[in-house]
Amino acid sequence: MNKVIILGSTGSIGCNAIEVIKGLKDHRIVGLAAYGNYRRLGAQAAQLKPLIVTLVTEKHRGALRKDVGRAKLYCGEDGIEEMIDRLNADTIICAMSSSIGIRGVMRAIEKKMKICLATKEILVNFGSLVMKKARRMRAQIIPIDSEHSAIYQCLEGKNRADVLNIILTASGGPFFKRSLENVKKKDVLNHPVWKMGRKITVDSATMMNKGLEVIEAYHLFDFPVHMIKVVVHPQAICHSIVQFKDGTALAQLSTPDMRLPIQYALTAPNRLRSAVPYLDIARAGRLTFVQPDFRKFRCLSLAYKALEMGRTMPAVLNTANEEAVKLFLNDKIKFLQIPGIIEKVISKHQPRDGNLECYLQATAWAKERVRSLVC
Repeated sequence: MNKVIILGSTGSIGCNAIEVIKGLKDHRIVGLAAYGNYRRLGAQAAQLKPLIVTLVTEKHRGALRKDVGRAKLYCGEDGIEEMIDRLNADTIICAMSSSIGIRGVMRAIEKKMKICLATKEILVNFGSLVMKKARRMRAQIIPIDSEHSAIYQCLEGKNRADVLNIILTASGGPFFKRSLENVKKKDVLNHPVWKMGRKITVDSATMMNKGLEVIEAYHLFDFPVHMIKVVVHPQAICHSIVQFKDGTALAQLSTPDMRLPIQYALTAPNRLRSAVPYLDIARAGRLTFVQPDFRKFRCLSLAYKALEMGRTMPAVLNTANEEAVKLFLNDKIKFLQIPGIIEKVISKHQPRDGNLECYLQATAWAKERVRSLVC
């Protein structure tokens, strides 16, 4: 029996992961963790009966206590690490919406668990630290993002020296063919393909999401920046492409459904029947691919710039974006102000290298810098 811990069980990825695991007879959920959605976490605990439940925000401990039954209840970020230590699980799904779970991921690497990674921030903020430790401990990290899952699958069994480029596809978001002027929040949050959380939906609209995926791909697959490309593919049927030196391009195509990359991360290299509808290629229609407009979607350019500067700069970029998106969602700034705020923050940062605390200090600095610019 494969024992699984889910970090971020109440979010979109976490809920989909639970549905996937219900269909896998040899997997059992033994630990659940969420940031603050204690009602959904309590309902999940009552249904799944894990051994340990962790809630990062401690103020709802009392309200959650009655719902977890015989499960042990931990709180705070330290509770994530303690849960990982106590359970001795085989697999961890990291799907928290920020880098809160970084210490838990590092602990999972130390325990040589299989890490199914959906949280972009873990690699964007701390990629060099995480991958260095994973290589040293020989811990397996398998991506859940549909684009990175596609690249992972296309590279399986291939000679890295034969690769020319890896090409991440982007849906283009709601404004691919529309002006960014005078957009309303409801338009920003209306993604044409995926049903996602509010923050990642805003990131898709600015194309920062694709920029963060470029940084993530750099760390996951260890190819130079110039070999990581982006194309806009509005149909979201082709999830990414690997181009080889002989002219061959291998692509992964499937129905756009996050349950598929989640299941593959859990069961790789095996391919089991899933609940995802099969892609009817004859009915898929025309598939189009175009270059992204870097001038229109400035966040994508900023992500490449941060990656080229390296060290703590991607962490600062990501944190500035997180804070700017929060301000937009809270009606404090306009949509078009997001890239300008990010650019101002990264222009004031001197990137440096160091341990985890160094990177955490950089993210704390970026938060304060955004607040000082707006408040």
